[in-house]
Amino acid sequence: MNVQQLMDAVEQLNARDALQCKLSLDEWKALAPYLSVRFMRVGDPLMFEGDADREVYILAEGEVEVRIQDHALATLGAGNVVGEGTFFSGEPRSATVVPTKTGVAWGLKWDRFEALSKKHPGLAIDLLKGLAIVLAIRMRQAVLVEHFA
Repeated sequence: MNVQQLMDAVEQLNARDALQCKLSLDEWKALAPYLSVRFMRVGDPLMFEGDADREVYILAEGEVEVRIQDHALATLGAGNVVGEGTFFSGEPRSATVVPTKTGVAWGLKWDRFEALSKKHPGLAIDLLKGLAIVLAIRMRQAVLVEHFA
C-alpha cells in the first residue's frame, strides 16, 4: 500500500472534522512503519462497539458506516479518522464501524504511537494535535445534537 495515497486522501478531504495536520510526504513516510494496513471488505467490521483496542484508523480509500446499537450515525470516506475516542481514552469503543465500500484503512495502535513519540517527537505531536482537533469537533457536534434533539 502506498503512503502517498493516504496523504492524498487526508489532504483532499474537505470536512469540518478532517485531520488537520499537514504532514509532508517525508513525514508520512516516517510515520508509515508505525502504521498497520487493513484491507476493508464490505460488511466486515473494522471495530466493534464495546471493544477496548486502542487503535485509531485513517481511511485511505473506501467508506464506512458508524453504528451504535445498529443505528447508523455517520458515513465516513477516504481521509477520515475513526476510533479516536478509544485511542485517547482507553475506554471501550462506543460504536461499531462497518465498511460499506471496499477500501484501505491505516491503523495506529497506542503502543506504536508511544514508540513513534520517542523516535519522532515532533511528528507525534503534530499527529496528536490533528487527532485532538478531530475528537474535539466530533464531541462538540455530539453535544450540540443531543442538546437540541
